[in-house]
This record gives sequence, C-alpha cells and structure tokens, in this order.
Amino acid sequence: MSDFSQYPQPQTLSSRVKNQRPAEQQQFEDSAKSRSNNGTRPVRAMDGAMASYPYPKPNANPSRPLVNLVRNVWNSADARVSSKLRPTTTMPSAGRNTSSWPASIKVLLTLVTAPRFRRYLIVYACLLGLCWVSWAGLLSPRLREHIDLSRALDVRTKQKVGGWFGTNALPKFNDLVYIRSLDPALLPGEQPLAADAPNRRRLIAVGDVHGCVDELQQLLEKVSFNPKKGDHLIFTGDLIAKGPKSVEVVELAQKHGASCVRGNNEDRVLLIRRELRTSTSPRNRERSADKEPDQRDDDVQPDYKERILADSLSDEQAEWLDTCPVMLKVGSITGMGDVVVVHGGLVPGVELERQDPSVVMSMRTIDLLTHVPSSSSKGMSWTKLFNKYQSNLATARQSAPPGDRARYSAPTTVIYGHDSQSSPAIKKYTKGLDTGCVKGGKLSAMIIEDGGKTSVESVKCKDYRSLKR
Repeated sequence: MSDFSQYPQPQTLSSRVKNQRPAEQQQFEDSAKSRSNNGTRPVRAMDGAMASYPYPKPNANPSRPLVNLVRNVWNSADARVSSKLRPTTTMPSAGRNTSSWPASIKVLLTLVTAPRFRRYLIVYACLLGLCWVSWAGLLSPRLREHIDLSRALDVRTKQKVGGWFGTNALPKFNDLVYIRSLDPALLPGEQPLAADAPNRRRLIAVGDVHGCVDELQQLLEKVSFNPKKGDHLIFTGDLIAKGPKSVEVVELAQKHGASCVRGNNEDRVLLIRRELRTSTSPRNRERSADKEPDQRDDDVQPDYKERILADSLSDEQAEWLDTCPVMLKVGSITGMGDVVVVHGGLVPGVELERQDPSVVMSMRTIDLLTHVPSSSSKGMSWTKLFNKYQSNLATARQSAPPGDRARYSAPTTVIYGHDSQSSPAIKKYTKGLDTGCVKGGKLSAMIIEDGGKTSVESVKCKDYRSLKR
C-alpha cells in the first residue's frame, strides 16, 4: 500500500471554522468598535459584506420630555411667524385678582373664553335666527290664517254679526239662467279606462279665453281633443272681450257643442247688445230725444270696443251666450265630490239656489266676519274660506255614525276662472284656471278622465293688451 502520510491532509469545514474563527471574530469586534465611535450603522452590501453609514447620535440625557414640545397649532414656519405677529388674547380677568372670586364665576369665565364655546355660541345663534325667520315668515302667518278661518266659520261669529251673507232673500233676475245640469252621459266613469276604449269619457275645462282663438286651437290640439272619442268641452266664462277674435271663439264653441258658464264679460256685452237693440227702436229714440242733454250724458256709456263686439255678434251667437248658466252642475266625479263650474266663485255654506248671480260672476275676495263677497283683489281670497269649509264638512261627514252621514252634504269642488294667476290655482276643493292668456300669460285647461284622474295643460299666449280700442 502507498503511504499517504507524506502528503498534506485536507482540512475539513469544521477545522477551517475553528482555525479562522478567532481572527474573524477579532475583526468584527474591531469594526463594531470603530462604527460605534464614528456614529455609523452597519448595512449588508449586495456581496454579503457589511457596510455602514453615519447617523445622528441620540442625546442620552434629554433636557426635557418630548411631550412638552407638543402644541395645539400647525408646526409650520408661517404659523410660527403669524403667532409672533398676532397679539395675545387678553383674558377678561387679566390684571385682576380673581382669587377671591366664586368658583362658579371662574368656571363661567373659562367657558366663555374657550374657543369651542364661542363656536357653539355662533352656531346656536344662527339656528335661533333661522327658527325666528321660519316662524315669522311661514309658520306664524299660516297659524294666524287658520285661526281666522276657523273663527269665520264659527256659529258664534254668525250670531255676533247678525247673520252671514246669503241668509236673507235675494233679488231674482228673470233674464239670467241660474243653474243648469250637465248631461250625465258626458261624465267620466268611476273606473279608469284605456285611451282607446270605446266608452272613454273626458271633460276638458278651459279657463278665460278672452277671444284668443289661436291659442285655444293650440290647446285643444295639445290635449288631443276629439268629441267623437268622448271628449266634452267646458268654458269657465269670459270666452269673449279684450282679445282679437271673440266671434271666432263663439263659433268654435258652438261647433264642438261645448258647455259654458256666464262670465262678467259675457254679461256686460249681452246687456250692451240688449241696450243697443232697444235703443234703435222708434219708441226708444223718441224717449231719448225727450231727455235733457245732461240726462243723456249721465247714462252709462258702454266701452266702444264692447259696443263693436256686441253689435258684431249674430243673433244665434248671442242667443247661445245668453243660454250659458251662471252655475253649471257637472255632477259627482270620483275623488272630487260634486263638481260645479262658475266664473267667479261661491260663498261657502250657501246653497246654489241662494247664491247671488252677480257675485258668482265677479267675486274674488270675501269678508271673514260677514261672508260678504267682493270683486276686489284686496282681502282674503274666497277660495281659502271655501276650502276650509269643505274640509270641515268632509271631516264631520266621515266622523259621523253611518246612520247620520246623510245629514251632511257631500263636499263640493268648484272649477272657476276670473281671478288671473301666473299658474293654475289648484287646491283640494277649488280649481282656478285663469292664467292671464290675453295679457301674455297662458291658456290653461283641466282634463278630467275616467277614474277621477286629473291633469292640467297650458299653452303660451301673445300679449293682446296693446290692441287699440
């Protein structure tokens, strides 16, 4: 066998570690000592060796805790500069000896001078101002109106003023049609029907037209008016006068078999026409000649434009207008109760037969104590008192036992014109449709369909006020 002892034996891994460990350990300790003295931190390099970089040495003995450096301000240069330039806030108690003050006063001063308290105070002041504005501008007027309307319908008020309007006998006008009822066959059904149903019914109530026939035709086209499909047209008065084509409006209404009520303008034009017809007779010419000049001047001279209109109406057209009733009883409609169409309005609590026809054609406001209506726009609108009365009536009817409900009449809904508004005045029991067409406003119509469904449509109108008289 060969003797290998003469060759150097290879070192094992464990022996190499044992031999190299003391030198590497000494080198590591020296390096750590050097890094600690130079303020470096060891970092392992990409090749596995340790590298180091300098870092600030912490103060072993800080002068004060870090929590003392915390401030309730932005730690920025601008904040530091502005805080130096800003004057310090002077406490109310500065310069005073507060040691003798009660503890409650000290606590109160602390709360008042606190920033959070001032913020809350501003918020509460704004909320208080908002509540006051809401009360003074919205809630208080409505509450006052509710109290006034309730007092106006109180029986004790009636006794106090000696009776309400309409309780006394009223004069009769033999040349007027007071009340007329609409044909029940024209009324919409209780159940809703499809638009193409053969027995569909619609009522289309139109506000004051005032001779604006072009806008009327546009409105009828917009609502797809078709008498052959069960549509019926109702005018709320004032078809004629003020506008450019009054005669054409009457012709269109006659053509479609429309219903109407007598407005204050129809009433005036028909009275003028009657006066013109009677004044042209030989007997009336002799009577007029016998009068003194002052007497003839004292007679009411009708407006020239209305005289022209009255004379331009044919006998058939004038007769058709003369048959328009003061009040049109439409009948019972689902969701609306008994529906009545008038031009001006109705006095609440007074039967239709006892309503004053001149008032029905011209009223706008009503006195809350005496219920005396007026054509003036200043005062309480009759619609507010009427809605309050009908609401009380409906409540009493519903709360009464079934056997006593017949004592109360069903609520009444009024569709009217006359009182021009910028938009239709649609309330629970009153539906105002005059939207000032002749003055450049709109011409509006209410569509009542089967099942009690209602909607309002309008078209824009030209301003005809500049027409020469």
